[in-house]
Amino acid sequence: MPVLNAFYGNKKVMIVGNDQTAKDIVEALKSENFNNVVLLDVPNSYASYYGISEEKPVYTLFVEETEQREETSQCEVKFTKVQGYAGDRLGRYVSRDYKESRKAQDFYQHRLRMIGMKPDLLGAVTIPFEEVKDIPWFYQDKSPMLHLFVPKKEGVAQAVVEAIKDYFKR
Repeated sequence: MPVLNAFYGNKKVMIVGNDQTAKDIVEALKSENFNNVVLLDVPNSYASYYGISEEKPVYTLFVEETEQREETSQCEVKFTKVQGYAGDRLGRYVSRDYKESRKAQDFYQHRLRMIGMKPDLLGAVTIPFEEVKDIPWFYQDKSPMLHLFVPKKEGVAQAVVEAIKDYFKR
């Protein structure tokens, strides 16, 4: 019987990616007693984005493997930007609240540096608003939604797991 952790045991964590690093992160999360982990492919259509919203995760991480670089910033952890006009008669401008994403982002600094990487935490990745404007979850939900660009390297999956655990323990 798996050990349940009150901090994160049943929290729904979604990893979005289709490369080996994303799969490694999912396996590492499960081995650390995360009992509600979902792996989805990178969204490429409205239906894919809708699938993400239907899962209603409390932590979403888009993972993309990059080439190993020699420069100081070997990886990037960016928050996700979703903003635009809702398209109703009122002309409402909607935007995702980034406060929790920024808090979650900060936990990657220490964990990735411990394995010899210097993460760049500046900037954001924008989800095309036209793709998600009819899915209110993307701009109403306040849970962390991050993008991780990282080379395939030993220890990355465990560092990500520790950063996620740190976020839930705060």
